[in-house]
Amino acid sequence: MVKKYIEEYLKKNLIYDSSEVKRALTHSSYDINNYEKLEFLGDAVLGLVINEFIYEKMKEMKVGELAKIKSYLVSREVLFRIGTKYNIIKLLKTGQALKKKEIKKNKKIISDVMEAIVGAVYIKLGLQKVKEFIFEIYKDELKNLNKKKDFDDYKSKLQIKFLENYGVLPEYSLIKTEGEEHKKIFYVNVKMNNKVMGKGKGMTIKEAEQMAAKDCLKKL
Repeated sequence: MVKKYIEEYLKKNLIYDSSEVKRALTHSSYDINNYEKLEFLGDAVLGLVINEFIYEKMKEMKVGELAKIKSYLVSREVLFRIGTKYNIIKLLKTGQALKKKEIKKNKKIISDVMEAIVGAVYIKLGLQKVKEFIFEIYKDELKNLNKKKDFDDYKSKLQIKFLENYGVLPEYSLIKTEGEEHKKIFYVNVKMNNKVMGKGKGMTIKEAEQMAAKDCLKKL
Protein backbone atom coordinates (compact mmCIF):
# COMPACT_ATOMS: atom_id res chain seq x y z
CA MET A 1 0.00 0.00 0.00
CA VAL A 2 1.50 3.35 -1.12
CA LYS A 3 0.58 5.32 2.02
CA LYS A 4 2.34 2.79 4.25
CA TYR A 5 5.50 2.39 2.14
CA ILE A 6 7.85 4.24 4.52
CA GLU A 7 6.50 2.49 7.60
CA GLU A 8 6.75 -0.91 5.88
CA TYR A 9 10.24 -0.14 4.55
CA LEU A 10 11.53 0.71 8.04
CA LYS A 11 9.96 -2.45 9.49
CA LYS A 12 11.15 -4.70 6.65
CA ASN A 13 14.72 -3.51 7.16
CA LEU A 14 14.43 -4.06 10.93
CA ILE A 15 15.17 -0.43 11.85
CA TYR A 16 11.68 0.81 12.79
CA ASP A 17 12.41 0.27 16.52
CA SER A 18 15.95 1.65 16.38
CA SER A 19 16.79 4.72 18.47
CA GLU A 20 17.60 6.68 15.28
CA VAL A 21 14.22 6.05 13.64
CA LYS A 22 12.40 6.69 16.93
CA ARG A 23 14.18 10.06 17.16
CA ALA A 24 13.40 10.84 13.50
CA LEU A 25 9.71 10.38 14.30
CA THR A 26 9.71 12.45 17.51
CA HIS A 27 8.87 16.18 17.63
CA SER A 28 10.60 18.48 20.16
CA SER A 29 7.24 19.06 21.90
CA TYR A 30 7.27 15.35 22.89
CA ASP A 31 10.89 14.73 23.89
CA ILE A 32 14.31 16.41 23.90
CA ASN A 33 15.57 13.38 21.93
CA ASN A 34 13.89 14.53 18.73
CA TYR A 35 14.46 14.72 14.98
CA GLU A 36 16.36 18.02 14.77
CA LYS A 37 19.95 16.66 14.51
CA LEU A 38 18.88 13.87 12.17
CA GLU A 39 17.15 16.46 10.00
CA PHE A 40 20.49 18.31 9.72
CA LEU A 41 22.21 15.10 8.59
CA GLY A 42 19.35 14.04 6.31
CA ASP A 43 19.40 17.41 4.55
CA ALA A 44 23.08 16.85 3.62
CA VAL A 45 22.52 13.23 2.53
CA LEU A 46 19.48 14.13 0.42
CA GLY A 47 21.40 16.98 -1.21
CA LEU A 48 24.29 14.66 -2.09
CA VAL A 49 22.04 11.96 -3.59
CA ILE A 50 19.97 14.45 -5.61
CA ASN A 51 23.09 16.31 -6.80
CA GLU A 52 24.67 13.06 -7.99
CA PHE A 53 21.45 12.06 -9.76
CA ILE A 54 21.04 15.30 -11.71
CA TYR A 55 24.79 15.43 -12.48
CA GLU A 56 24.63 11.94 -14.01
CA LYS A 57 21.26 12.26 -15.77
CA MET A 58 21.37 15.86 -17.03
CA LYS A 59 24.87 16.27 -18.41
CA GLU A 60 23.73 18.65 -21.16
CA MET A 61 22.44 21.26 -18.68
CA LYS A 62 24.35 24.28 -17.39
CA VAL A 63 25.28 24.62 -13.71
CA GLY A 64 22.63 27.30 -13.12
CA GLU A 65 19.88 25.02 -14.45
CA LEU A 66 21.14 22.09 -12.35
CA ALA A 67 21.11 24.29 -9.25
CA LYS A 68 17.48 25.24 -9.88
CA ILE A 69 16.44 21.61 -10.29
CA LYS A 70 18.30 20.57 -7.13
CA SER A 71 16.80 23.46 -5.18
CA TYR A 72 13.33 22.42 -6.34
CA LEU A 73 13.76 18.72 -5.56
CA VAL A 74 14.99 19.29 -1.99
CA SER A 75 12.50 22.10 -1.36
CA ARG A 76 10.04 22.15 1.52
CA GLU A 77 7.17 21.96 -0.98
CA VAL A 78 8.37 18.69 -2.53
CA LEU A 79 9.31 17.10 0.80
CA PHE A 80 5.92 18.08 2.23
CA ARG A 81 4.18 16.50 -0.75
CA ILE A 82 6.16 13.27 -0.29
CA GLY A 83 5.56 13.24 3.47
CA THR A 84 1.83 13.73 2.92
CA LYS A 85 1.70 11.01 0.27
CA TYR A 86 3.24 8.49 2.67
CA ASN A 87 1.13 9.62 5.64
CA ILE A 88 4.15 10.45 7.79
CA ILE A 89 1.93 12.29 10.27
CA LYS A 90 0.59 8.92 11.44
CA LEU A 91 4.06 7.87 12.65
CA LEU A 92 5.01 11.15 14.35
CA LYS A 93 5.06 11.53 18.14
CA THR A 94 4.15 15.03 19.37
CA GLY A 95 3.28 16.77 22.61
CA GLN A 96 -0.33 17.42 23.60
CA ALA A 97 -0.08 21.10 22.65
CA LEU A 98 0.34 20.13 18.99
CA LYS A 99 -2.75 18.80 17.26
CA LYS A 100 -2.25 16.33 14.41
CA LYS A 101 -4.77 18.28 12.34
CA GLU A 102 -2.49 21.35 12.54
CA ILE A 103 0.72 19.42 11.87
CA LYS A 104 -0.81 17.78 8.80
CA LYS A 105 -0.75 21.16 7.04
CA ASN A 106 2.56 22.31 8.53
CA LYS A 107 5.07 22.13 5.67
CA LYS A 108 8.06 22.83 7.89
CA ILE A 109 7.40 19.99 10.34
CA ILE A 110 6.50 17.40 7.68
CA SER A 111 9.50 18.28 5.46
CA ASP A 112 11.87 18.30 8.47
CA VAL A 113 10.65 14.83 9.50
CA MET A 114 11.24 13.54 5.97
CA GLU A 115 14.85 14.76 6.10
CA ALA A 116 15.27 13.18 9.55
CA ILE A 117 14.02 9.82 8.22
CA VAL A 118 16.58 10.04 5.39
CA GLY A 119 19.27 10.72 8.03
CA ALA A 120 18.16 7.74 10.12
CA VAL A 121 18.10 5.37 7.12
CA TYR A 122 21.59 6.56 6.16
CA ILE A 123 22.98 5.88 9.66
CA LYS A 124 21.38 2.44 9.95
CA LEU A 125 21.69 1.11 6.38
CA GLY A 126 24.41 3.14 4.64
CA LEU A 127 24.69 5.24 1.49
CA GLN A 128 23.64 2.68 -1.13
CA LYS A 129 20.46 1.73 0.74
CA VAL A 130 19.50 5.32 1.44
CA LYS A 131 19.95 6.10 -2.28
CA GLU A 132 17.49 3.33 -3.15
CA PHE A 133 15.09 4.60 -0.49
CA ILE A 134 15.27 8.20 -1.78
CA PHE A 135 14.76 7.15 -5.41
CA GLU A 136 11.69 5.12 -4.40
CA ILE A 137 9.98 7.90 -2.42
CA TYR A 138 10.98 10.44 -5.12
CA LYS A 139 9.79 8.22 -7.98
CA ASP A 140 6.82 10.41 -8.99
CA GLU A 141 8.71 13.68 -8.51
CA LEU A 142 11.56 12.52 -10.76
CA LYS A 143 9.12 11.16 -13.33
CA ASN A 144 7.36 14.53 -13.53
CA LEU A 145 10.56 16.60 -13.75
CA ASN A 146 10.37 17.04 -17.52
CA LYS A 147 6.91 18.61 -17.15
CA LYS A 148 8.27 21.34 -14.89
CA LYS A 149 9.39 24.51 -16.61
CA ASP A 150 10.17 27.13 -13.96
CA PHE A 151 10.55 24.94 -10.85
CA ASP A 152 8.42 27.48 -8.96
CA ASP A 153 11.33 29.94 -8.94
CA TYR A 154 9.20 33.07 -9.28
CA LYS A 155 11.87 35.31 -7.71
CA SER A 156 14.38 34.57 -10.49
CA LYS A 157 11.74 35.14 -13.17
CA LEU A 158 10.71 38.45 -11.59
CA GLN A 159 14.32 39.59 -11.27
CA ILE A 160 14.93 38.97 -14.99
CA LYS A 161 11.71 40.81 -15.90
CA PHE A 162 12.53 43.82 -13.71
CA LEU A 163 16.07 44.11 -15.09
CA GLU A 164 14.92 43.77 -18.70
CA ASN A 165 11.98 46.20 -18.43
CA TYR A 166 12.94 48.65 -15.68
CA GLY A 167 16.68 48.25 -15.05
CA VAL A 168 16.19 47.73 -11.31
CA LEU A 169 16.00 44.78 -8.93
CA PRO A 170 12.85 43.92 -6.96
CA GLU A 171 12.98 44.73 -3.24
CA TYR A 172 11.40 42.43 -0.65
CA SER A 173 10.29 43.51 2.80
CA LEU A 174 8.80 41.55 5.69
CA ILE A 175 5.58 43.28 6.73
CA LYS A 176 4.42 41.17 9.67
CA THR A 177 4.32 37.71 11.21
CA GLU A 178 1.36 35.94 12.78
CA GLY A 179 0.77 32.78 14.78
CA GLU A 180 2.56 30.63 17.33
CA GLU A 181 6.18 29.51 16.92
CA HIS A 182 5.38 26.15 15.28
CA LYS A 183 2.81 27.59 12.86
CA LYS A 184 4.07 31.08 12.11
CA ILE A 185 2.90 32.86 8.94
CA PHE A 186 5.14 35.49 7.29
CA TYR A 187 3.79 38.34 5.14
CA VAL A 188 6.05 39.94 2.52
CA ASN A 189 5.68 42.76 -0.02
CA VAL A 190 7.76 43.12 -3.17
CA LYS A 191 8.42 46.71 -4.27
CA MET A 192 9.84 48.72 -7.13
CA ASN A 193 10.94 52.25 -6.30
CA ASN A 194 8.99 52.05 -3.01
CA LYS A 195 5.78 51.08 -4.79
CA VAL A 196 4.22 47.76 -3.69
CA MET A 197 4.01 45.49 -6.75
CA GLY A 198 2.99 42.21 -5.13
CA LYS A 199 2.09 40.58 -1.82
CA GLY A 200 2.65 37.08 -0.50
CA LYS A 201 2.49 34.95 2.62
CA GLY A 202 4.06 31.65 3.63
CA MET A 203 5.37 29.50 6.46
CA THR A 204 8.91 30.82 5.85
CA ILE A 205 10.19 34.19 4.64
CA LYS A 206 11.54 32.51 1.47
CA GLU A 207 8.14 31.01 0.68
CA ALA A 208 6.42 34.36 1.31
CA GLU A 209 8.89 36.08 -1.04
CA GLN A 210 8.20 33.50 -3.76
CA MET A 211 4.46 34.07 -3.36
CA ALA A 212 4.93 37.86 -3.53
CA ALA A 213 7.01 37.48 -6.71
CA LYS A 214 4.31 35.19 -8.17
CA ASP A 215 1.63 37.78 -7.35
CA CYS A 216 3.69 40.52 -9.00
CA LEU A 217 4.30 38.45 -12.15
CA LYS A 218 0.54 37.99 -12.57
CA LYS A 219 0.07 41.76 -12.59
CA LEU A 220 2.85 42.65 -15.01
